[in-house]
Amino acid sequence: MIRNRKVSVILRFSIRQYQSQSKFKVLGNEEVIQNVENNVYSARRHPGIVKQPTNALPDNVVKSIRNIIEDHPIKLLAQSATLLNRKLLGRLPPMEAEGVSELKSNIFEKVMSKEASKVAPDKLETDQFKQKVKDKVINMLKVHVYNWSPIVYDAYNSLVYLIGRSAPEYSVLVKIFTEIQLRDKDFKPRSLFDFGSGVGTVTWAANIFWKQNLFEYYNVDTSSFMNDLAQIILQGGRGSKQSNLKGVYYRQFMPSNNTTYDLVVSAYTLMELPSFQSRMEAVMNLWNKTERYLIIVELGTKAGFNIINEARDFVLQIKDERNRGHVFSPCPHDFACPKYMSSNYACNFEVNFINSSTSERMQLMKEQYSYVVLKKGARDERDERWPRAVKETLVRSKHSICRLCTANGSLDEVIFTASKHGKSTFHCARSTKWGDRLPVTLTTKSEEDN
Repeated sequence: MIRNRKVSVILRFSIRQYQSQSKFKVLGNEEVIQNVENNVYSARRHPGIVKQPTNALPDNVVKSIRNIIEDHPIKLLAQSATLLNRKLLGRLPPMEAEGVSELKSNIFEKVMSKEASKVAPDKLETDQFKQKVKDKVINMLKVHVYNWSPIVYDAYNSLVYLIGRSAPEYSVLVKIFTEIQLRDKDFKPRSLFDFGSGVGTVTWAANIFWKQNLFEYYNVDTSSFMNDLAQIILQGGRGSKQSNLKGVYYRQFMPSNNTTYDLVVSAYTLMELPSFQSRMEAVMNLWNKTERYLIIVELGTKAGFNIINEARDFVLQIKDERNRGHVFSPCPHDFACPKYMSSNYACNFEVNFINSSTSERMQLMKEQYSYVVLKKGARDERDERWPRAVKETLVRSKHSICRLCTANGSLDEVIFTASKHGKSTFHCARSTKWGDRLPVTLTTKSEEDN
């Protein structure tokens, strides 16, 4: 009884957020169905799945980290890393000056009206009354306005970031790069630009896939301590002066030249910029430096998702034929994000990782993230545009429920059964995890008539 009640609650929630399955017809991909039936691969390994083991930092990086922190109080660093993670999860972008001014005006009117009703008219112009109103407005602003300030990454905070954030960020980047490599096998980047490079996680992850192709790594981070730490890690720790990578550069500011790079990444950086304008200027600069792919990643919070969505919309509004682009991942469309438009929930994904940088003991952990991969140029007509699972598939007896973001820019819920959709498509649906693409086409009745 308890289980049935739980399922019914889940389904009621789903119906509110996702369109009914009766509005469209589901067509399985013929090539995938044939390959599954001919045992070329199993449904559990269909091409929409990005299969990867639980990620851990590369051995050489772990060795460098342990060398760097061996003279520091490990327990204190770990505690500080936990506090930093909590702070970042609760972090919001700074409120715009216009918004603060409007909010202050509205609060002042409400406070003034309320307090004026409590005193005699001749008291309204006294300094005591005005000060009382002012104090109440300030206190209410403190409650309603997020007190944003930049995080200063000095020598100690850089070490804390290395301990607390390098493993999850590396794992997220490996997951994103894995999909690019699987879907674009001809992509062999020769140059990489990392904006907000921090301790170098983008470089570590890129070398898993394209080390033989990359000849230039251009890293930009405003913290000189972060840049020094990233360089020491590549050298193998303190005491070593020879890096195992060539063509690695570190700068504190964005270069003003027009050089472009095959792969441009901004990972967990836009949240640290002081305004919407500064974020959009950074996105425009990064897009202008992009030759093939621009990847933007933030934490999978609502605030992180909102920043990803505003960057996505900004780039997609560019109409210049030479500079236009489209969404490669996660969206199978270039329309407005349906999750942003219809719910208060973030469009995010999850990755498992192992954090073993401070001790031999393995810690299995999870990280939620929001991201977008934008590709230069128009979308290839051969792009399958398979829908993506934006929540975990609900596997039930003789049916499975997939919550999908589709090529027509909508959120749809499909209940798959073997009798209705065929055994191969049904088993592909059951094997599709949160974040995977499902090799089907969803066709509405109006589209079918056309």
